[in-house]
Amino acid sequence: MLDHRDITHPDLGAVRVFLVRRADSQDPKGCVAAVTGSGHALATTDVDIYENELRFATPESDTTKNTFVIYNPGRYDGVLVLVPNKDGFEDIGWSSPTEHYRGGKLAYYNARLAGPGGDGRYAIVKSENSCDPSCAEGATTNITLHWSGHEYLPAA
Repeated sequence: MLDHRDITHPDLGAVRVFLVRRADSQDPKGCVAAVTGSGHALATTDVDIYENELRFATPESDTTKNTFVIYNPGRYDGVLVLVPNKDGFEDIGWSSPTEHYRGGKLAYYNARLAGPGGDGRYAIVKSENSCDPSCAEGATTNITLHWSGHEYLPAA
């Protein structure tokens, strides 16, 4: 186990979230797991990580009640957002390990957290490279995403 945090889930109450690094022979190498105060295990999220590159944001949650985990599969950091729902947390949106580099519904590769700001919320700053004429020479742009109440979207 790399780390754990106790959070207050709006529907389930006390929940302990674990960040786990599996044995060297297992892929994917990381896992985010959670257990309710009554001992009920919630759905896990597998994470492809390099070494021990899996950690909680500081602070781990913001005023949205979302919990944030930083992961790095080997090149750039990414942000996983654990969004509470009545059964635990929303599905991150990964169906295969290759998506760990592309992101998912609530997973943002090549991204970092900003904040929490004055409103107590994190924003996600996602970097994108045009790869034109090549990735080494391409222009990098940053897109800041804000919580809409259901998802992270660019500022309007």
